[in-house]
Amino acid sequence: MLEPWNNKNLLPPPVQTCYSDEKIDWRYLKQACTNAVNILSKQSPLHNESALLSRFIYKYDKKFRNDIGYRIFKKINTTLRRYLMLNIIKDIENFALTLPNDTESDEYLPTRQMLQYVLVRLVSFSKLMLRISVCCKKAAVFYLDRVKRGESHWMSLMPYALLCRIWSLSNVLLQHSCSWYAQMYPFLRNLQLKGLPFLPNGYELPVNLADWLDLKNLENLGRFQWAHKEIIKVDKILVEDSESNTVDSLMMYINEINKDNEQIEMKLLPSEPFLETNIQTIEKYVDEGEVISREHFKGVDNGEAITREHFKSFFEQPKKEAKAKKGAYYHSLDRVTNTKTLAEFVNKEETYRYEQNIMSLTNHLTFMQWQALKTTLLRLCGDNLSNNRKIQRKFLQIWKKKCVEIS
Repeated sequence: MLEPWNNKNLLPPPVQTCYSDEKIDWRYLKQACTNAVNILSKQSPLHNESALLSRFIYKYDKKFRNDIGYRIFKKINTTLRRYLMLNIIKDIENFALTLPNDTESDEYLPTRQMLQYVLVRLVSFSKLMLRISVCCKKAAVFYLDRVKRGESHWMSLMPYALLCRIWSLSNVLLQHSCSWYAQMYPFLRNLQLKGLPFLPNGYELPVNLADWLDLKNLENLGRFQWAHKEIIKVDKILVEDSESNTVDSLMMYINEINKDNEQIEMKLLPSEPFLETNIQTIEKYVDEGEVISREHFKGVDNGEAITREHFKSFFEQPKKEAKAKKGAYYHSLDRVTNTKTLAEFVNKEETYRYEQNIMSLTNHLTFMQWQALKTTLLRLCGDNLSNNRKIQRKFLQIWKKKCVEIS
């Protein structure tokens, strides 16, 4: 069985008042209802952000349908739609109308069931705002990672900013809902229960909504362990001593790192004394009556400095120059003079594109752009234009519009 706050088809209790012998501060209760209505009626910024979010989902649904952040993004849209269906303003207004005015007697007050219904709706509203806040934080991790990596950054920056704005608005409304609940809940024991009970048997409303939602750990909700690191391990050497001489401890830490690096270099490369001893031992030995001196090592060829571009040219493959054979087809725009040469030009161009030949004139066009150009040119071949100059002029206009201007 669903809990009352999770039931969207929950019916309200009958609107009625009853006589109360106990005097309560109904003005404070009415003021809490008025504040809630005033704040909830000024949520046009949240509604605008919700409309922008739904349009983003409609436009990029196929592009990001497999992205984890986008799936969480769609959960936020679903939660915002349920928030718009809640219509909590009308429920609070109906309850506030049953409270007495200054001119009326304060002996007749609304029933306890009516206040329970308002509190249940506040719990539903706070749950929706909490889910929006948590999902915004989860989805923002993935979009921020895309921005840092530069992957579709212009399509990731806009939803990331949108998530930040919705997250801030939902957090404010979450805090307000907890405040309204805390102001209304103490009046439950003062109002009388009349008629059938509204809540199911054994179900009790939370006394403190903020504790029930665990808002103290709101910063940790929706946090990934691999994305957020709260604890940073610092070396023990950097701990301040009694004299608070942090500079000395920092220098000691740097010196130890340098010593470790020097030991690693000693293991990898021979030191200078090692080279000196080798050269001295070479000088002592004589091979066939000739002494090997230091001057033999000075004439080593160190090479010649070259630029990076020249170095890259060693690995480039030689470009094949297309040489036109005698009697071969010459692929050019000037050959198009009538419908026959136009059809031949289109067939040759498609062949060159398929073979990725350098003689192709539309290598810079995408597949869809070439298909659009090809369809237009073939339609021109079907037109019965008696004058060949009209065909040539029309062909050049289409080529300039769909091939030259695009590049």
